[in-house]
Amino acid sequence: MDASTGGPFLKRCGSCHSMQRSRVQRSWVKTTLIALALLSLLTVISSASQDYYELLGIERDASNKDIRRAFKKLALKMHPDKNLDDPKAHDKFVEINRAYEVLKDDDLRKKYDRFGEEGLKDQQGQGRWNRYESWQYYKTEFGLYDEDPEVVTLSKTDFEQSVFGEDIWFVNFYSPRCHHCHDLAPIWREFAKEMEGVIRIGAVNCHDDNPLCTAQGIRFFPTLKIYPQNEEFTGNRKLQDLIKHALWLVKAEVHSIWTGNFKTILLSEKHKDQPWVISYCGAPEGNEGESTDLAHAGCLDLEDRTKLAAILNKVVNVGAVDCVASSKLCKKLNIDDSIIKYYPSGKKALSSSSRTFELDEPKSIAAEVLKLLPDISTLSGEELKSGRDDLKTGKSDEVMLVYFMSGKEEHEIELRKLPYLLKHMTVGKFNCTQHQDVCQTLYLGTNLPKVALFRKGGAHEFHHGRLFAQDIAAFARQGVDSRLHILGPESFPEPVMTGQLWFVDFFSPHCPPCKQMLPQLRKAAARRLDVNFGTVDCTVHNTLCTRHNIRSYPTTVMYNDSKPHMNMGYKTADEIVDFIQDTLHPTVVDLNPDSFQNLVINRDQKDMWLVDFYAPWCGPCQALLPEWRKLAKRLNGTASVGTIDCVTHANLCNQQGVRNYPTIRAFPFGKTGNTGRSDYNGWFRDSNSIFFWAHNFLPSLVETIDRSNFRDKVLRSTEPWVIDFHMPHCMPCQQYKPEFEQVAKGVEGYVRAGKLDCTQNQNICQQASINFFPSVRLYKGTHKVGHSQNWFGEQVDKTASNLIPLLKKRFTQRSKNIKDEL
Repeated sequence: MDASTGGPFLKRCGSCHSMQRSRVQRSWVKTTLIALALLSLLTVISSASQDYYELLGIERDASNKDIRRAFKKLALKMHPDKNLDDPKAHDKFVEINRAYEVLKDDDLRKKYDRFGEEGLKDQQGQGRWNRYESWQYYKTEFGLYDEDPEVVTLSKTDFEQSVFGEDIWFVNFYSPRCHHCHDLAPIWREFAKEMEGVIRIGAVNCHDDNPLCTAQGIRFFPTLKIYPQNEEFTGNRKLQDLIKHALWLVKAEVHSIWTGNFKTILLSEKHKDQPWVISYCGAPEGNEGESTDLAHAGCLDLEDRTKLAAILNKVVNVGAVDCVASSKLCKKLNIDDSIIKYYPSGKKALSSSSRTFELDEPKSIAAEVLKLLPDISTLSGEELKSGRDDLKTGKSDEVMLVYFMSGKEEHEIELRKLPYLLKHMTVGKFNCTQHQDVCQTLYLGTNLPKVALFRKGGAHEFHHGRLFAQDIAAFARQGVDSRLHILGPESFPEPVMTGQLWFVDFFSPHCPPCKQMLPQLRKAAARRLDVNFGTVDCTVHNTLCTRHNIRSYPTTVMYNDSKPHMNMGYKTADEIVDFIQDTLHPTVVDLNPDSFQNLVINRDQKDMWLVDFYAPWCGPCQALLPEWRKLAKRLNGTASVGTIDCVTHANLCNQQGVRNYPTIRAFPFGKTGNTGRSDYNGWFRDSNSIFFWAHNFLPSLVETIDRSNFRDKVLRSTEPWVIDFHMPHCMPCQQYKPEFEQVAKGVEGYVRAGKLDCTQNQNICQQASINFFPSVRLYKGTHKVGHSQNWFGEQVDKTASNLIPLLKKRFTQRSKNIKDEL
């Protein structure tokens, strides 16, 4: 009978229906909960996998400033403080905060670009990604100088390449939480406006870039530093004091001109063909009784003249004439009042070929003066081809700097400075609208304007920095002897894949870390290694980059006999050279099943191996690779270091019980096969941490001393001892262990070395007055058997480079009589 009819069955067992209904309800609830859990999980997965660039609404080549501004805009809109009615406001904000924290950091951004969130899985410090500040913080404190165009907000991405160049930089290291920093901010903004064009004014947010500030020795906020001298400014922070000091730093010269030296200076070989701006101050003949101050009214003062000279530095000479003191000269030049004149060259200062300016701000005067400079020449297609051919064949040694433009010229004034800054180069401009075929052969496309340097031999290189005259000139001077090659579809396969050695940088010109890498690459190329250096612009040659599996910028690859070796984590010129040397002369052994069996499993008991089991797609594995090479160098043959690709050799990794990547495993001395193997479980995977861990498995010359033998073995010994008093959980103690092993090895035969754990032997350490760790004490030995030495011994410098020669000098080898030279 259908239960719905309420038949006899239900009458006999009235509780059955309720039980059945209860079971149905419980089943429905359980199913619903599972569904909700799955939906929540899918939501989290979907959310977590959402592209970080899309979350912030930015392009993949966004600058750090673009990232900050986009995040601030979203923070003010989406902050939970402003969305109290939205129960998901916190989760939404954590998502954008996580995206910001990852993308603002160059290393994390590169991992994310290359491996997605998988590459961030084992990243330290992820807890901070879930924490955020109040809405008011983002409103008033976040990005303190982001809206001030005169103040350049620097980060670790562009700090070194900016401040250690040719320009003078005045940098404000601040914290947004520091009220003194906020007090200084209005003055700093005004200072930046006053110094625009004179020196560069920067700011570093130490809340966001703490490692950079630590590296620069910043201990309090705000700290003001001057670069490239790397000097701290400790003077008064009032506006006029800052201006005065900045002008003192500027090396621009204001020529003092009078009747006696006018021709000598302006008509000299150095200055006769250069343009001049001269400030004539005061009337040649004042009225009878007129004061000197009144006669000098309306003049550019010393501060303004210095600013003008700094803005026009190395392009236009600046001079000053006091017409009261040099009235004859001013009369001869028909100067009858305070005035500013421009001369196209020193030779024309005595002619009528001049331009007069009214008194104004130095920036305004400089802008008008620069407009009067002659325009650089426009090259025809034939002139460009002829110039390149002459450089290629060696007919000409004069390199060419060419500004490629599309139609309207955008940087006319900056370009006009270049011939004065680059006197031994041909400087010209080229219109790609009129010569599209020529520009297409250079793969310029629509990526204009762009500056190219054509060198002797036919090679060329593009400038990817700011289009300011000083920056372009610095690039040109450095690029004259550069060995970088621009690679494209035609040039890449031919030289790179035919067995030659090439180090290639795949980059995007819009990517800040790429801009940081290029100068370092140029420096590395200048080392004259037997390696070719090339660059591939992936915005132009996207197909080529895709074919080589390039997923993030910059990606640098070493091609050795056509085999690619990915460079991960090597950014500076020195690090790039180290990577190349490691690739050519590897210190890490690339193991396979046969070599693993022969070298590791069947190793001699005197051998030790450290092996990294990794997967190429694993982000943490890629991050470990440079550290693994550093470790091999540091061990210097004390232990062998190898890697195993667990994708290529999956069976071997399964046999070894490898379940996650990377797995770092030690196969120690005195053992064979898998006996005694040990996995590294440390929190940090840097070379130092792994090095200290590995030292636990190395044979030691240091004897273990404890309360059972300290008195008889050390205090009553006729032989000298050097003792390392340590604690196992003390990080400096762990870091010192390898160095003390070096001491023990260096003084073997002269002095015996021991170590004593103060956590297990507290009484000994108290009697020896051990107050800090590690402490190294010398016990020089007794002269008579049975006598005992003082418990304190002698405190010595623990540095191996100092301690080893000291002990060798004071003690002879133990095979001879012990000699105390005290």
